[in-house]
Amino acid sequence: MFRDKYRQQITWGITVFILLFMAIACYFLFLRWGNVVKGWNTISGILAPVSFGLIIAYLLDSLVSAFIHLFERIPLPARANKARWGKVYRALSIVASEVIFVLVIALLISSIIPQIIDSLMTIISNIDTYAANLEAWSTPLLEDYPAVKPYVLEQFKAAETFVTDFLKNDLLSVITRVTSGLFEVGTYVYNFIIGLIVSIYLLFSKTRLIGHFKKLLYTLCPPAHANRTLEIARYTNRVFKAFLVGKLVDSTIIGLLCFLGTTLLRIPYSLLISIVVGVTNVIPYFGPFIGAIPSALLVLMLDPYKCLVFVIFIIVLQQIDGNLIGPKILGNTTGVSSLGVLISILVGGGLFGLPGMLVCVPTYAVLYSLIKGCAEQKLTKHGMPTETATYVTLDQIDPETLAPSAITAAQTAAAAENSGAKNLIKRAFGARRKKK
Repeated sequence: MFRDKYRQQITWGITVFILLFMAIACYFLFLRWGNVVKGWNTISGILAPVSFGLIIAYLLDSLVSAFIHLFERIPLPARANKARWGKVYRALSIVASEVIFVLVIALLISSIIPQIIDSLMTIISNIDTYAANLEAWSTPLLEDYPAVKPYVLEQFKAAETFVTDFLKNDLLSVITRVTSGLFEVGTYVYNFIIGLIVSIYLLFSKTRLIGHFKKLLYTLCPPAHANRTLEIARYTNRVFKAFLVGKLVDSTIIGLLCFLGTTLLRIPYSLLISIVVGVTNVIPYFGPFIGAIPSALLVLMLDPYKCLVFVIFIIVLQQIDGNLIGPKILGNTTGVSSLGVLISILVGGGLFGLPGMLVCVPTYAVLYSLIKGCAEQKLTKHGMPTETATYVTLDQIDPETLAPSAITAAQTAAAAENSGAKNLIKRAFGARRKKK
């Protein structure tokens, strides 16, 4: 009786208490922000192998499922235990997926590192030749445009001074950074190896872990809320997996096509350039530029003409990817506008760097879909239209009948006339004259 009589007051009291507790917690959190960041870095460093394992397991889950479907096509005897064979199939699929993943990583590393070392040694040993080639290529152009010649010569001198100062003063600091970077590489290798082991356990325990999560969810939430949470989780997983796996397949194809094209065009360091272009192509919009610009600069030092050919080839390749290969593989997995994708990439890259640029697109797609679904549900509840096309030409909605009325051509013309800069200035000066 007491609870029913003062239910509203009790609810308000609990809400105010929670808000006060959160405000005090946030205040002390900001006071101790340095310790919080330090503690977070410590915890994230300890759990780094688990993070690696989660990422590897998530990326390999689709490949494991494909192997399982392939093994299930093998006919079994009539008395065979299907549950036991299902476990065998899953174990074989996990082993095959992990072996393929390790082989791909090893192939990339064995291809990239020798190419990088060879490129650096070639650049260092032939720096004089590159400078002479660049000077011979630019001299006729500077003679044709004498007004630009002093500026270009000044930039050449500045670049020469920069290289000299770097070799004299900053080379030791770079060597120190490289030495410290080797320790970081060792840490990443350790985390990667432990992450592989963790990913094997996660892939083996996938169904059981999902079952525990569902059990806990229905324990803490009402069935309606739990069902909605599972629906959102399935949609999020579908969007992320379709985007990430599709991007990996698309980037692999682009890398192979780039290697084929650069080999036929006799562009130097074709393997290194193709790997860089393929890996950076995973990043939407900015990935092709991130991979093409340093590759073009490398080719420029060897042969300016080959650099021009390479730039034209990359532009053609990216057009093929954007208009043919990408849409065929990815389809409309995100379902969001190009402007929204571009803004999400800028925000994700600014906050979390390259991983943020990769993950931000499916994250934005999920948030956009959830917000759109909630808005349309509310509009449907109030009996108003949910189609976006209706609101593009909407003038107003009748409060009583809820019938939408579109903007007429005359209203559009009048609005355009009233919104012109001339009319605004005329109205402003006219108002001043009336006041005077």
